[in-house]
Amino acid sequence: MSGNLIDLRRRISTVKNTQKITKAMKTVSAVKLRKSVTEINRSQPILNKIKYLISQVGKSAEFRKSLLMKRRESGETIIVAISADKGLCGSFNSNLAKEAEHYYQKVIEDGGNPSFVTIGKKVNNYLAKKDLKIRKNFPDFMIKLKFTDSKTLTEYLKKIFLEEDIKEIKFVFTAFRSSSKQEISDRLLFPIDLEQPEKEDSEEVEYIFEPEPGEILDLLIPRFINSIVFHTMLESSASEHAARMSAMELATQNASEMINSLTLTMNKMRQSSITNELLEIITATEALSN
Repeated sequence: MSGNLIDLRRRISTVKNTQKITKAMKTVSAVKLRKSVTEINRSQPILNKIKYLISQVGKSAEFRKSLLMKRRESGETIIVAISADKGLCGSFNSNLAKEAEHYYQKVIEDGGNPSFVTIGKKVNNYLAKKDLKIRKNFPDFMIKLKFTDSKTLTEYLKKIFLEEDIKEIKFVFTAFRSSSKQEISDRLLFPIDLEQPEKEDSEEVEYIFEPEPGEILDLLIPRFINSIVFHTMLESSASEHAARMSAMELATQNASEMINSLTLTMNKMRQSSITNELLEIITATEALSN
C-alpha cells in the first residue's frame, strides 16, 4: 500500500511539472502570436498599396509582356508547402502535409508534373517518407521568421520560374483568420495574376507617371513578389503559434484533470489504509480486553 502511495505522489509531481511547462509554452506562443498578428496588420496595407499601384501603372504600360506574368500551357508545377520546424502544435503540421500531398496527387491526375519546395522540417520529413519529389528544402525559416529569409526564398522561386520550364508556382499554407480559426489555403505566386486588383480608394485617381511606367513597374513588381511571399509566411507563422497555444491550453487542462484524478485515488488509498489500521487497533484492543 505504501509503495502505491509513493508511486502516486511521484506521478502527481511529474504531471505538475509537465503542467508548468505547458503553461509556459502557452504564454510564449501567445506573445509570439501577438507579434505575428501585428506584422500581418502592418504588411497587409503595404501589399494592397503595391498591388493597387501596379494596377494603375499597368494601364499605361505593357506590363503583361513580363515573363513573370506569362501563362504557360505546360511545364512543371511547383508546390511551396509551408509548415513548422517544431512540433507540439496539435494537428497543424499533419493537416498541412496531408493537404500538400493531396494537391500533389491532384496535379498528377490532371496530367501535370508536380514537385515540392518545402519550408519547415515537419512537412519535408513527411513528404520525404512518402517518396515524393522535393526540389529544395528551406529549414529553420519558421523558427524566427525574418524578411531576409523571405527574400532568399523569393529569389530562388523567381530564378527557377524564369530559367526553367515551369507552368506555375503555388503556395500551400495555413491561412490565419483569427486566433481561433486557421484554414489550409493555396496562393498563386507565378505567373503573377492581377486581373482583379484590390482598390485602395473608392474613387479612381488619374496618375501622372515620372519616370516612364515601365521603369516604375520594374521597381514595383519585385517588391510586390517579396510582399506576397513574406505575407504568406507571416500567416503560416501566426497560424502555427495559434495552434500551439490552443494545444498547450488543452494539455494544461488535461494535466489538471489527471492531477485531480490521481489525487482522488491517492486520498482513497490513504483513507482505506487508515481505516484498516483503525480496525486492526480496535481488534487488538478487544482481544486484549477479553
